[in-house]
Amino acid sequence: MIWRTILVLFSTAAICGSAAAEGKASAADEKYTLHENLHVGQKVSNSIHYECKVNSTATTNGKQTATNTTTALSWKVTLAILDEKGGSATRAQADVDPDSFDTAKDADGPEKKIPCPFAGKTIVLARHPDESISNDFSGNAADDDLDMLNNFITPDEDFYPDIPVAVGETWDNTAKAGRHAELGPNDRMASVCRLDWIKTIDGKQMAQISNSVAIIYHEDGNVEEDTSYTATVLVDVAAGMIVKGDEKGSSKYTTPATEATQVSGGTEFTFQCQVAPAAGK
Repeated sequence: MIWRTILVLFSTAAICGSAAAEGKASAADEKYTLHENLHVGQKVSNSIHYECKVNSTATTNGKQTATNTTTALSWKVTLAILDEKGGSATRAQADVDPDSFDTAKDADGPEKKIPCPFAGKTIVLARHPDESISNDFSGNAADDDLDMLNNFITPDEDFYPDIPVAVGETWDNTAKAGRHAELGPNDRMASVCRLDWIKTIDGKQMAQISNSVAIIYHEDGNVEEDTSYTATVLVDVAAGMIVKGDEKGSSKYTTPATEATQVSGGTEFTFQCQVAPAAGK
């Protein structure tokens, strides 16, 4: 059975993208239109840290197999936009810093530092018309690492409203975000965003958007994984860029009583990112 140890990747790269925010005032109230505004040749630097703890037990004929692991990714990636459509990247070059690394830890054992399989490499990412994502990496990498890499090109537009919104308003972005959530035919997802505030911080107009998500995944062996998380992103309005993102969530495994193998437990995960224009851009 392959567990989804990275449950939130469909959103992390979107959090770490670039977005333009344009304020629009009316006589009644002030509304804001949020839209992605990347252009060819633009470069964006991303610094991310992701950590996932898995604590689960699989029981078959009274025999238990426990999983207690902690995995983490600490990467620095500069993304150069090669092609775009409607302000969202469709092709991008990812330059992965040589100091990027992963870590892994079993139960109470020592933490092992593992080189990021993409460290020091240049990789082209592509987002296709059917919203699938691919890359030209030819080496060996775990699925979790490949998912994280691919999702750097997931559009921020997934999380923005289709109409102008005022501070305090919410919008349902399930349909847009679901395109990149790797949902199976029986999986279910609900995602809601909110414009929390727009104010001046250190002389810059900043906006905060929060996102609440619930997903039910159906795994091998009829294991149901109920996942929920919340995230906040901070947008530099003048620069047109999300400059910080924080995410925290958990999941729980359940199995129908008719299954020979019963799985219980779940995961806890966190994600942080810092985003800025690349030097000289």
